[in-house]
Amino acid sequence: MLTLLLTDGEFTGLIRSLRAIQTENIRIIGLTMNPYLPHSALLDASYLTESVFAQTYIDNLISILQKEKVDIILPIVSEGLESLMSAETEIKEKTGAVILSSCLDALRIANDKISLYDSIQSSRIDDLSEIVPKYQAVYTKQVLLETVDQFVSKYKKICIKKARGENAEGFWIIDNESDHSDMLFHGNPRRHLSLNSLHDMMQDLNPGDLIPPYIVSEYLPGEEWDCDILCMDGKIISITTRINFVMHDGLTSVLETRDQPQLKVYCEKIVALLHLSYIVCISFRADVDGHFRLLEINPRIMGNIYVSTLAGNNYVEMAIRLLQKKPIHPVPAINGICTAMYYDQIEIKPLDK
Repeated sequence: MLTLLLTDGEFTGLIRSLRAIQTENIRIIGLTMNPYLPHSALLDASYLTESVFAQTYIDNLISILQKEKVDIILPIVSEGLESLMSAETEIKEKTGAVILSSCLDALRIANDKISLYDSIQSSRIDDLSEIVPKYQAVYTKQVLLETVDQFVSKYKKICIKKARGENAEGFWIIDNESDHSDMLFHGNPRRHLSLNSLHDMMQDLNPGDLIPPYIVSEYLPGEEWDCDILCMDGKIISITTRINFVMHDGLTSVLETRDQPQLKVYCEKIVALLHLSYIVCISFRADVDGHFRLLEINPRIMGNIYVSTLAGNNYVEMAIRLLQKKPIHPVPAINGICTAMYYDQIEIKPLDK
């Protein structure tokens, strides 16, 4: 029996990939802050937990690991990755559980877009600096507004986004040409702001007030691609590239696996530069001229990981085998696998039973 703990138990695709493993008898434990977790019906056990930023998070996690005799931790929450890996030695000594993750130094760069973009630009690796979009880091209200004004004069559309975060948290497109009244009365909610709206939203802040680290960037209007990667010690073992057709709040809802050789070349250089390991996802988007630019890296198991399983490689199983020092046998990813997220209704048991 191999007992696994997911730091976020709401990843259906990951659970499906784990249930598809034939070589191990798997038991899955999930953490959640949702008392009505629908995925409790798919897990073997689930636990309510506090935020990853809570001082007691690691202590409570260790208690759960000890109680459930967990063998491997599969980190899901991006913001909790670094604190989790900072406690790696303590967790291993007290519970015997090991964490399936890249090293802490790699996480600190990959999880922060400012550090990521700066590292790539300073690397001087051939062809790599060209994939970084035009950007500027900002830390105060005044500098944010001044930088937005500068970028608006250079680009038709720009965007602002938090340096750290997931699921498009804090992402806004600044677009004075959009018909905002039409979006208000008739359109689906979209992340578009006018320049005046941005100023209005920040009117209660003083000019020098600190804000969360943000990036002001050119907006990239072209195709969006994700590269799901299995790697070890900075070397790619297998990669599944997919084009995203429909996005919903930062999550891909409709996609198709499709070979993209240029993105594979970029990924090989990025993975080597950051010395990444196990499962990561690197996201790209094309600019107005069709040239790919780097969006972000998620140095963890991604929500659409089951797509790689459908395309021929169960990266979750392979990553576990890599951790166990066992051989793996990846195959070329199948092109043309098209998937869509959908909603259903499932009976759940009360968590206090």
